[in-house]
Amino acid sequence: MKSSERRVVIVTRDTRFENILAKENTVSQARFKMKSLNAVSQSFSKTQESYTEFDIYEQEHKVYQLAIQDVRERVASFAPLQMLNRRYLPNFVFADSDIVVCIGQDGLVANTMKYLSGQPVIGVNPDKSAYDGVLLPFTPKDAFTIVREVLQDKRKSRAVSMGEVRLPDGQSLLAVNDFFIGQKSHVSARYIIKHAGVREPQSSSGIIISTGLGSTGWMKSVLAGARGVNAAVLGSPYGMVQNEELIEDDIIHKEPALIGKAMVQRSASMIDDYESEDYELPAYLRKQVEEDEEEFFAYDSLEVAPAAEPVATISRAPALKKATIARKKEFGMSDLASVVGQWESKELLFAVREPFPSKTSGTSLVFGKIGEGESLRVESMMGENGIIFSDGIESDFLEFNSGTEASIGIAKKTGRIII
Repeated sequence: MKSSERRVVIVTRDTRFENILAKENTVSQARFKMKSLNAVSQSFSKTQESYTEFDIYEQEHKVYQLAIQDVRERVASFAPLQMLNRRYLPNFVFADSDIVVCIGQDGLVANTMKYLSGQPVIGVNPDKSAYDGVLLPFTPKDAFTIVREVLQDKRKSRAVSMGEVRLPDGQSLLAVNDFFIGQKSHVSARYIIKHAGVREPQSSSGIIISTGLGSTGWMKSVLAGARGVNAAVLGSPYGMVQNEELIEDDIIHKEPALIGKAMVQRSASMIDDYESEDYELPAYLRKQVEEDEEEFFAYDSLEVAPAAEPVATISRAPALKKATIARKKEFGMSDLASVVGQWESKELLFAVREPFPSKTSGTSLVFGKIGEGESLRVESMMGENGIIFSDGIESDFLEFNSGTEASIGIAKKTGRIII
């Protein structure tokens, strides 16, 4: 007899080995197909070591199956079990008392959580050498202890905010990581984006809307690409205006020029102002500040008095100004800090992918935050193949064609992950 009546649902996914086996029917045929493709790819690189990609898939599958079997045996000794493949999540009915164990990559935890109603989720990493596992803090060996502690309410959990899309006909979709709004295929998506009183027709590769949890995934890639392009392109190749003075204006604070001890204190603190654990002034800049400090010490006996005109504190050291600007860009606090990596954040981020400027489409509203109680509205101008899907699951989507307006904001529902 089981010591607990609460059901434990173990959610799994298909491995790459199982996917190719489903297409080729037999192991021998699958091995032959992969070997043929691998031979073609190796012909382009004579120095590449000989290996069989199919063997890698097969080994990955074996490790995953061993992890599943390990968890099953440990949990089955005291609780009833239900095995569930990810493909059946949309149609599966979870009981309020269920405990859910996800064995796989981070994406499996995210995919599962949006179909739950507050049930605790335990993420198990089947192979720590292969997966980072931000949402997979436990190993198969931990399963017995962790599940028992959850049954006894002795384990802490962490809330995870979700995003929600709503359509006028009542359809809705949740996202633990992110939404994609655009076209099924790789053609331009046309729509009207509306946010914070701004309305703009656009043509782009789609819109990504990310939660705090998902901000370290697809959204991170979008921002990394934008930053790389911005750093690599000099000037304005398409005639667009770039304002580079905003950074300088944000850095230089004007103060009354002082003499005597006050000036010494200001100079002495400059190194502390511009250095941190992550950034140290170059030797030549540090020397310059130290020389200024010695010069000011000569006036140590004078009275402190304000100058008649304010001067820019950093204007006397152009090189230091450049270093300070660079440091702010690299290490300064971001206005996205309230969202990025914050699982419980009540804000969403949105980014437009590859917006195209033309007579009928703009590129002004391409990035922003959606606060709690706010919404981003997108009106479709696509005759067909417009879609909205979440968390990378393209098969579970909403149709988004002409005449449909989607409203995106923070969902009332939250997830619960065991830590």
